[in-house]
Amino acid sequence: MNMENVQRNNQIIKECLPSAARLILGMRDTGYTFTSAVADIVDNAVAAGATTISIQLEITRRGRLIFMLADNGHGMDKNSLENAMQYGSQRRVDPSSLGKFGLGLKTASTSFCKKLTVMSRKDDQVNILQWDLDLVEKKEEWLLVVPDLTTYEEPLEFLNEVTAGSTGTVVIWENIDRLIKADNERYKKEQVIARHHELEQHLSGVFYNFLEKQNDFPDIQILINGKNVAPWDPFCRWLNTAENPTRLEVHNQKPLKRVNEQNETIGEIAVNVYILPTKNELSKEEVDRARYGLDNQGFHIFREGRMIYSGGWPNRLFVKDPHLNLVRVELNFDHRLDDYFQIDIKKSRVDLPAELKDQLKMMINPAKHEADKRYRRDGHKRKNGNSVSHENSSNSIKGHHDDTTSGVAVLDVNNVTGEVDIRNKFDTSKVRLLIDQETNKLVQSKDTLEDGVLWAPGLVNGNLHAVFLNESHEFYKKFYLANRDKPALILAMDAVLWSLSEAELSVFTDKVKRNLEDYRINVSRILRHLAEDLPELNLPEDINDTEDEE
Repeated sequence: MNMENVQRNNQIIKECLPSAARLILGMRDTGYTFTSAVADIVDNAVAAGATTISIQLEITRRGRLIFMLADNGHGMDKNSLENAMQYGSQRRVDPSSLGKFGLGLKTASTSFCKKLTVMSRKDDQVNILQWDLDLVEKKEEWLLVVPDLTTYEEPLEFLNEVTAGSTGTVVIWENIDRLIKADNERYKKEQVIARHHELEQHLSGVFYNFLEKQNDFPDIQILINGKNVAPWDPFCRWLNTAENPTRLEVHNQKPLKRVNEQNETIGEIAVNVYILPTKNELSKEEVDRARYGLDNQGFHIFREGRMIYSGGWPNRLFVKDPHLNLVRVELNFDHRLDDYFQIDIKKSRVDLPAELKDQLKMMINPAKHEADKRYRRDGHKRKNGNSVSHENSSNSIKGHHDDTTSGVAVLDVNNVTGEVDIRNKFDTSKVRLLIDQETNKLVQSKDTLEDGVLWAPGLVNGNLHAVFLNESHEFYKKFYLANRDKPALILAMDAVLWSLSEAELSVFTDKVKRNLEDYRINVSRILRHLAEDLPELNLPEDINDTEDEE
């Protein structure tokens, strides 16, 4: 650690520099996903005025991963590139820029690779700099490397292809150690293909306003391995046509103004609420295009036109539930409200202040109730006899639902928020559960569950303790669907998962809440990986084409 004493105003001030190795390696764990990391780099390209952004993601025959992202923006000279590669680079002149903290390029990239190289052309001059984390760790110094440009012929060719020899930048990841986990070559290729699909899906929504080319935002084109990324409208406004202008119900709300202490407007929040048609009113192609399901219900939040939150209910405004699959909420704000929403470094989290939550609930509740009515009216029975029946399990467990199997008493239930007061032998606590008061089935499946878990505890009619199973989990698809004609196996597995759910509530306290949630997430993650070795299923294509079940 380097400290220098400085005498100022009769005070001794010490310059305290962080350990280069510990900080640069520690910044690898800021919580980026692969898709959010790439989106952060795309932000820089958009801020640089790029109209074309091309991504190359592939694996060579020898198993080497290749990731490059090139853009035809204004490029960087030597000084600008040095600033861009600095951790905590200088603030951008334009506060509305998609690049916000001066950390994204570095932290996003090194979350997945140990060597980050950036090459940029401006004024017919190509500049190149590199962070090599192994070198920084070895030397314990903030050492930026100037690599030999001739050793980067392939990235330079890629840059020339995207920019037609004009200005632009290419970001290169090397020593990629956190993108895929498999050692088997076949699994590596499969995971790269999966990452490609995830990235395409993510960018199509995050940069919808820029890809759409029919609004006031800059027009851009994003390509992955040469294929155009098509824009995805989370609000499905394409459903309304001149011939049928009301398929999608739109509730335009008056903008919410935020004011300072002097009652001056410092920003506006635009909110629109959309109610989709039911799944059975859409064709299969429309369902796919809408990305219908639990993951995309709720809020889609945009800062300066760039999506920073997609699908769900921030701050637990409501609980994810299939009955809310028809509701999608658009919230737009600009950079002036960054502090108000507490935007994080990854630009992927948003915090709703308490007073705003109340206003939003008032806006959304009418649409929520209408969507719930439509969903229930529609009914949901799985087609072609491919469903898994948990009826025997529910009846069997119900017959033993007494003090011998349950050590939990339900004291109070809030059906709106999902908050339940329970008492077990350790304490009285408040827990958030899935609730379905319309049925008395103690074991039932849902399209998906929050955090991708296989099971989650809940309550059904009469405050009976239930377990909800995740149909989209790989273990459910591989085990349950494969054995749907073997009621004894279904009963046995349902009994195990219901018992785990009940056991969780019987030891639940505020102190161990996080541990119990992590336990369920980790078991579900492990089972997802183990399920990869279970036999593949040959099921009809429409097995996931579900309706509601009364």
